[in-house]
Amino acid sequence: MKKIKITAKEIVQFIYSGGDLTSEFKSNKRALQGIDAHAFLQNKYGEDDEKEVRVETLYHYEGYEFYITGRMDGLIKEKGKLIIEEIKSTLMDLPLIDIDSRPEHLSQAKMYAYLYCKTKGIKSINVRLTYITVGDYEVKSFNKRYNLTQLEKFFKKTIVEYTKWLVIYDNHQLTKLKSLEGLSFPFEDYREGQYKFMGAVYKTLINEDILYSIAPTGIGKTIAALFSSLKVIKNEKDKIFYLTAKNAGKKIVVDTVNLLKDNGLVCKTVVINSKENMCMMDKVDCDPEICPYAKGFFNRLKEGLNDIFVHQDVYDMELIKSYGEYHKICPHEFSLAISNYSDIVICDYNYAFDPRVHLIRYFDEEYFNPMLLIDEAHNMIDRSRSMYSSFIKKSSLIALRRSSSKVKPAIRSQINKLVKYIDSFVDEYEIIKAQFYYQEELDYDLVRLIERITTKIEQILSENKKFSNRDKILDGYFELIQFVRISEYYSDSFRYIIEVIDDDIVISQRCLDASKYIYDTIDRRAKGTVFFSATLEPVDYYVKLITNGEGKSIQIQSPFKQDNLGLFIDDSTSTRYRDRERSIDAIIDSIYGMLETKIGNYIVFFPSYRYLNRVLEHFKSEDYEILVQLRNMTTKGRKTVLDKFDTVGMVSKVGFFVIGGSFSEGIDYIGDKLSGVLVVGVALPQFNKYNELLKNYFEKEFGEGFDYAYTYPGMNKVIQAIGRVIRTNDDVGVGILFDDRYAHYKYKTLYPKNWNHIKTIKRNTYLQNYLEDFWRKKNKI
Repeated sequence: MKKIKITAKEIVQFIYSGGDLTSEFKSNKRALQGIDAHAFLQNKYGEDDEKEVRVETLYHYEGYEFYITGRMDGLIKEKGKLIIEEIKSTLMDLPLIDIDSRPEHLSQAKMYAYLYCKTKGIKSINVRLTYITVGDYEVKSFNKRYNLTQLEKFFKKTIVEYTKWLVIYDNHQLTKLKSLEGLSFPFEDYREGQYKFMGAVYKTLINEDILYSIAPTGIGKTIAALFSSLKVIKNEKDKIFYLTAKNAGKKIVVDTVNLLKDNGLVCKTVVINSKENMCMMDKVDCDPEICPYAKGFFNRLKEGLNDIFVHQDVYDMELIKSYGEYHKICPHEFSLAISNYSDIVICDYNYAFDPRVHLIRYFDEEYFNPMLLIDEAHNMIDRSRSMYSSFIKKSSLIALRRSSSKVKPAIRSQINKLVKYIDSFVDEYEIIKAQFYYQEELDYDLVRLIERITTKIEQILSENKKFSNRDKILDGYFELIQFVRISEYYSDSFRYIIEVIDDDIVISQRCLDASKYIYDTIDRRAKGTVFFSATLEPVDYYVKLITNGEGKSIQIQSPFKQDNLGLFIDDSTSTRYRDRERSIDAIIDSIYGMLETKIGNYIVFFPSYRYLNRVLEHFKSEDYEILVQLRNMTTKGRKTVLDKFDTVGMVSKVGFFVIGGSFSEGIDYIGDKLSGVLVVGVALPQFNKYNELLKNYFEKEFGEGFDYAYTYPGMNKVIQAIGRVIRTNDDVGVGILFDDRYAHYKYKTLYPKNWNHIKTIKRNTYLQNYLEDFWRKKNKI
């Protein structure tokens, strides 16, 4: 007999959840408000009343032993009657709520009533479902009376319905575990370094540790990481989270899962995408009066879950949207619900680590055991800082004031107070003149003013479902509410900044180091974490700025032939900002040398658009096909440029791109698609006041301010750019580093180990001669 330990709340939420999908703001503060609202009512209980009363029972049915527990909010004695009270806090207006608005709420109270009556031998009891609004603590209650026969019938019916699903789910779990026992690696041989990587992943997850793996392109990281982590799964609580920064990365994981399925794996896999990408409406607005997929969402969710779970195994975006359309339920929320019953979850970093969107059921609550596989982990430093940063613009406040004043005049008054406060602060510290101001302490007076505005907006959004400018009001609301949310995490690793950008006043909370928050999530909730990327050097830098100094590391050697990549340093010229005009001719000479040596496709990466355009103005392009990266390039425009690399023409083709952008990372230029890359400069982040704040902070914390803020992030981009050249065993190409700083000891220590064959162009010699020698040895010219 299988033992099931479960709460009454969990059962009724699955069986009886009903009503609409609402967009009530959930935050740490909102949770605390709910706790306070509960306490407000409980503190009014009399001496004979009880609160937080535990109930439990053992129940056997169809081969299962259910151990069901619960905690009643209140057990009240009122005029000789015994009343079980279930309290629910809400932001909704009470007149909009009736007893059937959320069927699972009354069902939860009835389950508690049955457990209590059965334990105490009571034949009947009163049940009270109480809704209390957060903030003003207005109350609306619904009272019912049930006898034991009614409650027992309800309880047994509930268990029967839940068991139907449990049988389906458990059968999948048994089949999955059996398939994992017999699952073999889908290839006859391991690639060089792959087995070592797999062993490190397995050991890390078994020991619930943290690993940083410098794993180069070509070892088959995705299949290695997935296969090893699948072998660690022991029960339905263990889940693999494959976190990636780009949608293209998600597709690779899905393809890998399908490959394993073809080799006998049985598992359920879900891909979670952003709400914006999943939304079936023209504009994201989860109000049930606006969105038909939110209206009655919970009424149809269970049927949709059962349908997709029984008939499908790999839930990608298109499949989820098609099922969402059929069952008329929000695809994004549907994907989150599916994840509860999936074995592999493929999603963005945000869903694990961003405090505004992370999945509470996995990273706050304690039932599941998430195992984290974090791909392209070099992105995590910048991404983690952005997760804990937030901005508001004065122009957005003015737009919000204009949009909302006709709907709720009181909002205009609140926004006026906030704008006046900001203007006064800007004048006092002469920020218009300085363009930039920062302080270490957060301005909590400003936060309180923002909270008053969000409270008013929440009121009009609940009272008025359809009105003019609703979209604009929502945009303004979300900007403000995110600011409030991040303020809950503000600490000494943040800076409060007010700056002038494009004639607008921008106020921000900027996180300089989010490592303690990322590590906290991993330490509390992860059953092992593996960060992997080809560019995690110096590894100590990443360990400190991602997981607060915690974690082990391993380096895997590249499986590719080292001499297939010709690496050259031209240290004859400075590309520092003050020297850029003087460097143009030398850069152009090197580009010509690269293009003329062998006809092929090439890329030149520049540190900025301005530098790129200055070189392009002097470049004689008649004999070559030129491709140029533009600012704010659309996805379609980017694809058009990338498609040009699919062929090699009669003349050389050269892309003028900006380093660190969409063309220098996460793209595979395989075979003849790319013959060489020239990197102009050392890719230092822009020198500005924010990066200087980073430098000063890191100098104080680690004694390496300049390197942490500038050198290491820049060199990572350089290595990523050069890494575009060799993507398979058969690829051959060249990489050229153009800047005198590459001759410095600091930079030489940052080269990957497989760059130890790099050659420096000697004085009074020419790059083209070195390139000709390389290509000739490769029989390419």
